[in-house]
Amino acid sequence: MFSDHARPVAWPLFFFYFFFCALIGVLMPYISMYYKSIGLTASEIGRLMSTFTLSGILVPHFWGWLTAKVGLPKRILQVAILGCFVAVIPFNWSKQFETLWLLTCTMALFYSALIPLTDSLAVRSIRYLDVPYTRLRVGGSMGYVFAVTGAGFLIGQFGVGIVIPTMCVFLALAVVTSFFLKEQAYEVSNEKETASFLSLVKTPESLLFFVLAFLAFMSHAPFNVFFAVHLSNLGYSGQYIGLLMALGVVIEIVLFLFFGNSIKRFDVVHVIALCFLCGVVRWFLVGWFASLVWVLIFTQLLHSITFALFHMVSIEQIRRLFPEQYASQGQAMYSAFAIGLGGGIGMVITGYLWEWLGGAWVFTAAACVSALALLILLISQRR
Repeated sequence: MFSDHARPVAWPLFFFYFFFCALIGVLMPYISMYYKSIGLTASEIGRLMSTFTLSGILVPHFWGWLTAKVGLPKRILQVAILGCFVAVIPFNWSKQFETLWLLTCTMALFYSALIPLTDSLAVRSIRYLDVPYTRLRVGGSMGYVFAVTGAGFLIGQFGVGIVIPTMCVFLALAVVTSFFLKEQAYEVSNEKETASFLSLVKTPESLLFFVLAFLAFMSHAPFNVFFAVHLSNLGYSGQYIGLLMALGVVIEIVLFLFFGNSIKRFDVVHVIALCFLCGVVRWFLVGWFASLVWVLIFTQLLHSITFALFHMVSIEQIRRLFPEQYASQGQAMYSAFAIGLGGGIGMVITGYLWEWLGGAWVFTAAACVSALALLILLISQRR
């Protein structure tokens, strides 16, 4: 999978992605089920989950700025993953919404930094090794599959109370793995470079990309918060939910492994249009036909397009739009607009729509967001 000279750099990154995304494989699908079991309302769940993403609006900029100033991306990443681990431990004994909200805010300060810091470190570390980014990122997909399937079976055996301890285990393993990452220091930034970065953000191509990323993650908000609850309400068991969620990521793994370099051969506009078109189909079917197993299988296969393919294009776009010295800040801006603002607002709205209209209409709204993104993309190309 990796050449001899690339292994010392690639394998630690691969396993860090594995354990970090294993955390996501427990956190995003199942913690809402845990919150429901301790008596929280749908709107409270939506607000708690949105904290993880809304913090991504501003917090990643601080971490990106700090990385650029210090010039030691590994050390900054270690601080973030260790802080996240320490913050999640009190979740084991907290049941009240107010306490959980404070703990979630604390955890989010570190959690929101992990994706942009890891991606920027990975892209920088492999730039001379002839290793595609997707070959590292597939470790995260494998970790997600392992966690979402395993947690589903654990919930079936021991109940949803197992969710928080499982998160702690994966975070502890990620902390240990971070010590094996290879540090590649670089020159620190100054005020002139910051001004240049802002000028890059303001270009029409960059602004269009960030708007589309915002809408892409907003459309995924119902899936991240209430997909497991939606299926549970329809009578699916925890084991079945885990297997269904793992299915889409298995196809994602194939995409990351064998098509990492192929994405550059296609027109980026056509690829992004395909992602949003599949999003319209996927969310509509999940909303109204989730009781049919074969429909759920089909929609989960579309996950490799609506999420994985879009993420591949996004990383390539950031690499192209922002030079190396702005890599961490470019990833932070992407995290702010997409994961933070788009995902966070989507989760808040999802929580209230779930209470007012029910699951079917929540996923219909997600389909409408994908359709809006597709329309904006097509209009931008005509102009």
